[in-house]
Amino acid sequence: MATKKYLAKYRQLRQIYERVLGKTISDETWYRVVSFLKQRFSLRVESESAETIVETFAGLKRRYGALSPTREGFEERWQAFKHFYESSGGYSGIEALSALANYLKINLDDVPRSTRYYWFSQAGLSFSAENTYHCKDLALVAFVAAKWAINKRAQTMKSATIEVLTLAL
Repeated sequence: MATKKYLAKYRQLRQIYERVLGKTISDETWYRVVSFLKQRFSLRVESESAETIVETFAGLKRRYGALSPTREGFEERWQAFKHFYESSGGYSGIEALSALANYLKINLDDVPRSTRYYWFSQAGLSFSAENTYHCKDLALVAFVAAKWAINKRAQTMKSATIEVLTLAL
């Protein structure tokens, strides 16, 4: 049984989410968001950090849109984010790209220069070989880069159709 305090905080969190997102959402969508935040971020509605968690998630959702756990590839993108977010220290620009490539198991030579800059710009950063990037910042870059890596792998698999394989024989 939910208490009045819990229900009031639940409504307040929804208002924060909708304000940051810039639109109203249905009760069912809000229920799914809370469920997701409880699973991934250990959200407790009545905790002091609940507002910060909801506000941060809504900001990410507004900026990246693809933060739905039901989207294809989300789990891999989330793991890349967590890997760098839970790490400590920092990387120089070149080291950051190498660390991303190693984690995502991609060849950095296959990544166009403009794509590398795009990854960083989507995370709100500008890329420079001389800059030092903290792991927490690199986590957002990894989230964006993982989408590219997933799409790149999917393109390779798309060309492996039966017709292509029979032509190769």
